[in-house]
Amino acid sequence: MSAITRSPINTSLLQQTKFQLFFTRLPHVTYFCQQVNLPGLTLTEVPRPTPFIDLYVPGEKLIYDTLNINFLVDEEMRAWFEIHDWIRGLTFPTNFQEYRNVISEKVPFGKIYSDCILTLNNNANKTVITVKLVDCFPTTLSGIDFDSTSVPDSIVTASASFRFSYFNITRP
Repeated sequence: MSAITRSPINTSLLQQTKFQLFFTRLPHVTYFCQQVNLPGLTLTEVPRPTPFIDLYVPGEKLIYDTLNINFLVDEEMRAWFEIHDWIRGLTFPTNFQEYRNVISEKVPFGKIYSDCILTLNNNANKTVITVKLVDCFPTTLSGIDFDSTSVPDSIVTASASFRFSYFNITRP
């Protein structure tokens, strides 16, 4: 095998700023998203005992890490409240109507789950990879700290974590 056949066809590197995140259910989070991770995954392993050392073979379960995002919070806190209301509705802390509102088709985006699409772009801002995370739901939402001693131009950010069933990767 020659050095020419081992060279990659595309030597352009992926840039961290070339992404877009889209939740059907969270339009304000989509707009204000600053950071997102492509979740990692783990394959379980099964020990195979031997008289000398235990050997391991691939297991049958795949475990995905959480999807974590950081986003800007606007003056009306719409992005933060979108996630807050979704989590609150999933847990119906005060009455069953809150849960019914989450799953109702009459309420905008009324479903328990939402698919999420993460697009990764090349240097020319053309989509090169699309990751579709299926059946996402929020598990954590950070609090917001207010501080009268901070500089007036400080921008408030928040973070959230989501679980999902699985993701599929496509290349256009």
